[in-house]
Amino acid sequence: MDLSMAEAILSFKSVQHRHAIPAPKLTRPWATRAGPGIVGVSIDLYEGAVLGLIGPNGAGKTTLLRMMAGVLPLQEGQIQTRFEGTSWQEVPDLRHWVGHMPEQVRWQGRSTVVQALTQLGEMRGTSEKKIEQLLALVGLRSRRNEPLDNLSQGMRQRLSIAAALLGSPKVLLLDEPFNGLDPVAAQAFTALVKTLASKGVSVVISSHMVAQLEGLIDRIALLHRGQLLDEGPLEDVERRLGLDGRYVMTGTGPLDPTSIANESEIVSFETENERWTLTVNGKPEETLAAALEANLTLASWAPVRPNLVEWLCAATGMDVEDITLEVASSAMLPMQSKEVLESE
Repeated sequence: MDLSMAEAILSFKSVQHRHAIPAPKLTRPWATRAGPGIVGVSIDLYEGAVLGLIGPNGAGKTTLLRMMAGVLPLQEGQIQTRFEGTSWQEVPDLRHWVGHMPEQVRWQGRSTVVQALTQLGEMRGTSEKKIEQLLALVGLRSRRNEPLDNLSQGMRQRLSIAAALLGSPKVLLLDEPFNGLDPVAAQAFTALVKTLASKGVSVVISSHMVAQLEGLIDRIALLHRGQLLDEGPLEDVERRLGLDGRYVMTGTGPLDPTSIANESEIVSFETENERWTLTVNGKPEETLAAALEANLTLASWAPVRPNLVEWLCAATGMDVEDITLEVASSAMLPMQSKEVLESE
């Protein structure tokens, strides 16, 4: 979509929600303190745009999505919307406007697809006609009478989206929606998200796999230890972090990579059974021209996105080894120094 024409419809300004964790004392064994969560995040959601919320496990993606859905209360900050009219207004309850698909929804039992969706629709006053339209939209119309126990993972994900779309939300939040999907189901899921965005729905997809979002997202938000490191159109964020202009070459035969690229431009070089793979970050045209002049046998040449660890290294200035250790824990406190609060 044309991002220059998109309008922000939901704005989060310096929002915070930190989970309470036990901090027992001799006189107050029930005392808690503020632990991991979201701290000082400011982000806008745009009409008809797909935002990729990426970060390692424990970065706070699920917490932020629950705040966006109105499930978790705001401890600090401000939320404003332009769901109705052109002026910004504070909204007391986001749940009327936002559809939320959690990471794990257990659809099980002998109830059919249409029965399960109808039961949920009754709580929102959704008509039977709307239920049938949602089943058609997510591709489950032919499975409307299928028992929940018989559904594949891809079908369960489609049903979860249909449930999130009850009430025709302006914003759709999808928490790790590609988990457990095979390539065919993932491709169908991607097409469905694009369809929803084309209808003006603002979509937020959380993931720890950047490659899954390739060709789907319009914007990217990098989250780490409860804080937003960078956000914006994918190309703009890559350029700001110095990760743009990355290409991968493959070929066969002997190759000294420094013969066709400067050492500072070489991201990685791997060889296996006389086949090599060279990733460069610099001026790809010059590298390709040097390879052709050297009469190398090239098999492919294409742009490549950095992986999550490389994104985090560029955004935080930390080394790969430190980042690898950091993302292993889901109990990290936010990166900023914050006052430790206690409650009874």
